Amino acid sequence: MPAPNVNYALPLVRNNPFYPGQTGVLGTDNRTGLRAHSTGVVLYVDPNYPGASDARDGTNPTNPLLTVAKALTLCRPYRGDVIVVGASSAWEYAEGGIGIATAQYTTPIAEEVEITVSGVRIVGVSHGTMGVVWTPASNGGMCITNYAMDTIIEGFVFTQGDTYVGCNGIFAEWDGVTMFGENMTVRNCVFDDTVDTAIQMEFSWYCDIHHNTFVKCDVYAIYVDPAGSGSAYNWVHDNDFQDPAIAIGFQGCDDNQIYGNRFFNSNALAGAAATNEGINTANGVRNMVTNNWFSCLLPVGAGDINDFCTSTAFDSWVGNHAINGLIVLRPT
Repeated sequence: MPAPNVNYALPLVRNNPFYPGQTGVLGTDNRTGLRAHSTGVVLYVDPNYPGASDARDGTNPTNPLLTVAKALTLCRPYRGDVIVVGASSAWEYAEGGIGIATAQYTTPIAEEVEITVSGVRIVGVSHGTMGVVWTPASNGGMCITNYAMDTIIEGFVFTQGDTYVGCNGIFAEWDGVTMFGENMTVRNCVFDDTVDTAIQMEFSWYCDIHHNTFVKCDVYAIYVDPAGSGSAYNWVHDNDFQDPAIAIGFQGCDDNQIYGNRFFNSNALAGAAATNEGINTANGVRNMVTNNWFSCLLPVGAGDINDFCTSTAFDSWVGNHAINGLIVLRPT
């Protein structure tokens, strides 16, 4: 599972001085600590920590911020800032998730934030496989909207939680005027079966989406609106798609690399119609689809690779795998 793969290099290590505030002793009042990066700071968020408050500066792990939204307001473009988000027991099958009276650390991240500062990394630090629980703050809300360049999001499990119905994960948009959400990395995250659309991109190029798990997402796992402006030069690799309604909807998208992913679909496995439920790159060009695994058959009829996926004559499919052999022709 993804979350243990999170590896976050901290640009700042804050050490509390042995004798804080000593007159004439340089550094004992230093609020930003020792630096491993020339400018970046680490901001800690943990709504379960006693006394967590957005009134703090967030640089001390024993005095964390309450919300990711507040941490984002303290970030500066390309400073190398990292937002470290603490774990909780809010997963529905955990001690806190089923309402046991003795449970602790039961509060998830329940926010709908906008990233407008480029070069920021948001990391969920979890002790288990699922990641730090992130739920929306409204029915069907979008947990993260990214309008910034060069962002990294990793180590979270996106789910509707106990309070709201429906959830959308991450939306990235670029318009070159006020929104610049491209060059985004999403990795080591889980999107569960209460999520409608896990990741949506509009004119967002050069995104790297890898080592995520998409579990029965109700609408799309990864999606670009075919009526929009498309998305190009993205890498989608080493992800697990476990029975989402539609795994990758890249209609009208060009120059993308889709490789090393695993697609399970119950309809395709049963030989039933599964049209466009795997990869759909219709009306796109120069997309490269290589070394993926599909729970469908070579062309035989209902539920085969031609039912499951759609491409164009301008895409290249090389070395992909069906249940009963190597796919040597692109799906039609």
